[in-house]
Amino acid sequence: MGLSSAPFSRFTGKQAEWKGFQKTTFKVGEYEAFVVQPRRTAEGKPWVWRARFPTFHSEIDEMLLADGYHVAHISTGKRLGSPTALNIWKQFYDLLTEKHGLNKKVVLEGVSRGGLYVYRWAKVYPETVACIYNDTPVCDLKSWPGGMGVGKGAQREWKRVIVEYGFKNEGEAIAYKDNPIDNLQPLVDARIPIMHIITEDDAIVPAKENTYVLKEGLEKLGHPIFYVISIDKGSRANGHHFDVKYPHVGYHFIRKYSDFSNEYPIYLRSGLKNSQYVFSKEKKGRVGFLGGSITESPGWRLHVADSLKKRFPQTEFEFVYAGISSTDSTYGAFRLGRDILSKGKIDLLFIESAVNELHNSRTRDDIVKAVEGIILQARRQNQYMDMVAQYLYDMPYVESYRKGITPWQIAALDRISLQYGINAIDQAKQVTRWFDSREIPAQKFGGCHPKPVGHQAYGEMIDRLLDHGWKQPVTQSLIPHPGSRRYDEHSYDRGHLQSINSAKIKSGWKLVKNWQGSEKGRVRKHDLGIDYLEALSPGAELSVEFYGTAIGLPMVAGPDVGVIEWKIDNGKWKSLDQFTKWSRGLHIPWIYMLEKELPEGKHLLTLCTTNQKNDQSIGFACRIRAFAVNGKQLD
Repeated sequence: MGLSSAPFSRFTGKQAEWKGFQKTTFKVGEYEAFVVQPRRTAEGKPWVWRARFPTFHSEIDEMLLADGYHVAHISTGKRLGSPTALNIWKQFYDLLTEKHGLNKKVVLEGVSRGGLYVYRWAKVYPETVACIYNDTPVCDLKSWPGGMGVGKGAQREWKRVIVEYGFKNEGEAIAYKDNPIDNLQPLVDARIPIMHIITEDDAIVPAKENTYVLKEGLEKLGHPIFYVISIDKGSRANGHHFDVKYPHVGYHFIRKYSDFSNEYPIYLRSGLKNSQYVFSKEKKGRVGFLGGSITESPGWRLHVADSLKKRFPQTEFEFVYAGISSTDSTYGAFRLGRDILSKGKIDLLFIESAVNELHNSRTRDDIVKAVEGIILQARRQNQYMDMVAQYLYDMPYVESYRKGITPWQIAALDRISLQYGINAIDQAKQVTRWFDSREIPAQKFGGCHPKPVGHQAYGEMIDRLLDHGWKQPVTQSLIPHPGSRRYDEHSYDRGHLQSINSAKIKSGWKLVKNWQGSEKGRVRKHDLGIDYLEALSPGAELSVEFYGTAIGLPMVAGPDVGVIEWKIDNGKWKSLDQFTKWSRGLHIPWIYMLEKELPEGKHLLTLCTTNQKNDQSIGFACRIRAFAVNGKQLD
C-alpha cells in the first residue's frame, strides 16, 4: 500500500464541540463514527485512531489535536476485535484515507479491550501503522473476558466472543491461535513501535497475562521497540483504571513515530525555552558537554559553542567541556557532579552517548540506570535546565538501521529521554541516510571518530534543533519542565565519586600520588597525575564503607590487571576480570559496577586481588581512582 494521501475533503455530519475542537459524527454503513478535526492540519495529515472508549484518557489526544492531528473512532464495541470488526474498520480506514486524504500511516490507540482491535488490524495491515499506544490492553481472550488466569474475567463477554468469532463451542475459543499474543511476525517485520501503559495490580486485564506475554513474544522475534510504562497500583476498577499524570511520555512517543513533517531525526520535546530566556535576558549562560572521545575531540562541541556565541552575541558564555575518551553513560552518571555540576548552574546540557554503550558492552539495565541518573541529578541542580541527548553513530548502528531496525542501545537511551521529555537527535540514523544517499559518503564523514566533515555535520544537526527550539519569541519567565514517574528505583540519581581516602587498607595496597603511568601501556592525559590506590600482587585487601544501593570501581584497566574478588557485608565472594579488549596496550579508563541494586543503607565492601588473571594479562594489578557510589555522601 502506498503512503501518498488523496486531496483533503471536508467531513459532513452532525457538528459538535469537543475539548475546544470540532467534532463531526456520521455513519459508515450502520455504524456510528466521528472525527475530531484540529484547528490546522499538520503536514502529512497525521491521525490517531481510537479503537475503543474514545473519550477515556484523552489527554494525549488533546495534545496531538493542538499539533494538527485528527482523532477518529468508529463504534464497533460489541465486536471484540472479531473478523467482522476488521471488515468495518477497513471501510472506515478507506474512507478517511482515500476520500478525506488522511495519512496512510495511522497511530493506533487501544484502551482495554481496544487492544483486540488494534492488534488484529496491525497484523493484517501492518504497512498502515505508524505506531501503537495502548492503555491496559487486552492481549489474550483467555485472560479477558475468559478469566482463565488470575483475572476476574467477564462471562457475558466471553459468551459474546464465541458468537462474534464464530466458534462452535468454548473449547474452540480456548484453542484459538490468533490472539494479539499469537502470530507476531507481521508486527516484527514491519518494525511497528509499541508503547503500553499498564497497572501492575490490574485484576481485570492482568499485565502478566497480556502485555508482558506480548512483549516477551515480540522481543524473542527481534522486535526492537516495545516500551512499557508501569504503574504499581490503579486507583479504581480493581486496579484497571488510573489517572494519567504524565501524558507527555505517550505524546512524545507518538510524535516521534508519526511526525511526517520532520525531515531529520530531531525530536524537540521539553524544548529550549529556558536556555533561550537565560541567554537573551540574563546575558550569561553556562553550557555543559558530557560524553566520550567524540565530545573530547575539538569538533562538534566547538561548532556548537561558536553557534551559540553568534546567536547571542551580547551573552557571556562559559562552556564546560567534560568529554573523556572511553567513558559511557554509566561513568557519566558518577562523574557528572565532579566534572560539570560542580562548575555552577548549568543552563543547557548536551549528553553524547550510544558509541561507548556499544563498545563497553552495557546492558539495557545499565543504560537505563545511568541515563535516568544523569537526568535526575541535572534537574535537581537546576529544574529549568534544558537538555539535548545525542545518539552518535558507529557502523553496527548503521547496519542495523539499514535493516529497518532501531539499535536496542539507542532504543534504550531514547526510552528514558521520552520519559523525561529530553530533546534528542538520532545522529546515527541521520548518518545512515547520508551514507546511503551519498550526500556525505562514509569515507568523507569518517569513522565513529569523525573527520572534520563529520564533526561539522553533527554540529549542523544541532543547529537545526536550536533553530526549531528558538524560532518563537523569548518567553517572559522560566518554564518548569514536566515531571515524570521514575522509571527505575535503582537508577543512579545519587551517583557520586567517593574518595579513595575512605578505604581502610589491610594489606598490599598503597596510595600512589600523581601517578605517571608505567612502562607497559599508554596512559591518556586525563588519567595521568591522578592519585590511585594500587595493588600489584595477589592477596592485597582493603575495605570501604559506603551508604547507598550501588558501588563500582572507576579505574585504569591496563596490560597488567588481574582478577579481583569482592563481597558486600557478609555476603558471598564474587570475582571480576578487569582486563578489557583494549587493555593490552592501554591503561584504559573504565568503570566496573560491582553491585547495582543493594538494599538502601550502610554497607561494607571488601576487595582483594587474586592470583588469577586473563590469559592476555601480564600481571595481577588493580588501580582504583575512586569508589562510584549511588547514595548519600558519607561525612
